Amino acid sequence: MNLKVMSAVVLLITIGICYFINQSNKASAERLKQAEISNQKRLEQNKLDAINAEKTAEAERIKSEKAKALKAEQDRLISEKNAKEFEQSKQARVQAGIKKIEDKIKAEAFDAASAQFRNQKGNCGEVNAKNRFGGYVGFKRYIYDPKTDYVRVEGDATGYTPSIVIDALWKIECE
Repeated sequence: MNLKVMSAVVLLITIGICYFINQSNKASAERLKQAEISNQKRLEQNKLDAINAEKTAEAERIKSEKAKALKAEQDRLISEKNAKEFEQSKQARVQAGIKKIEDKIKAEAFDAASAQFRNQKGNCGEVNAKNRFGGYVGFKRYIYDPKTDYVRVEGDATGYTPSIVIDALWKIECE
């Protein structure tokens, strides 16, 4: 009987060991399943984080592009303003130069108030004024020389420059 009892004890011990091994395997399988679930959640969170990072990067890129576009527009407006101011300054200098020439011609004219000007471009133009008899003489070309501060007016009378000389100077200075 000892052998039967021993066989029964060994059998019970073996069954107990198998039971505990089975329980241990179930616990390991459950831990593995939990680890997989945890890993899956972590992967999903990483995907969400990557998507959010892309959205943030895209928003920053758009913001940067808008800032660049705004800066370019501001630079363009400033450039246009500076160009306009330069052009106005240039026009003011041209007008001042023309006014100076007109004043010089009027100072030499018999009737300064009657002086009429046209086709003024740079240091060249045409002038018409009344003569001593009170009549207009017709438009005559003039050329101003800034180096000598002298105005040459086309005409045959004393103090005027002959047409042939004005023709030659006109080709050099005015065309």
